[in-house]
Amino acid sequence: MTQSRMTGAGSPDLLLPDVASPVAAPFWSAARAHRFVLQRCAACGHVRWTPSPICPECLGEEAEWDGQPSGGTVWGAATYHRALYPAFERDVPYVVALVELDAGPKMIGRVVDAPVAEDLADTRVSVTYLDVTPEVTLVGFRLDR
Repeated sequence: MTQSRMTGAGSPDLLLPDVASPVAAPFWSAARAHRFVLQRCAACGHVRWTPSPICPECLGEEAEWDGQPSGGTVWGAATYHRALYPAFERDVPYVVALVELDAGPKMIGRVVDAPVAEDLADTRVSVTYLDVTPEVTLVGFRLDR
């Protein structure tokens, strides 16, 4: 797993996740340490993204945070030629993909090294970490080459 830096980092226009959220804090804490974890239902074993207090499969209320394989396959991707937020203006064009993780769930994230004109469907990717502040590390993807 590799580390990258977003050029929009530190911009007051950059919307950052609530890393102290009781439901998602373990995910963000692991990301800050460059580890990839997802919730696993203690009752049925379903691995889920996004974090939730209740399992969408069995409605169980107990979950564990497990280290997971840090790769997946792109389902689809979009190239942004206009910045979604002002903080990303220096990054245009950039690619965002829907990735089916090897652990099962799908996750949306930035693909940091994707060619903008390339069809990425069925492309293998690995998790990468985007350190945007000392407290916040986002999870993105890097093409497997």
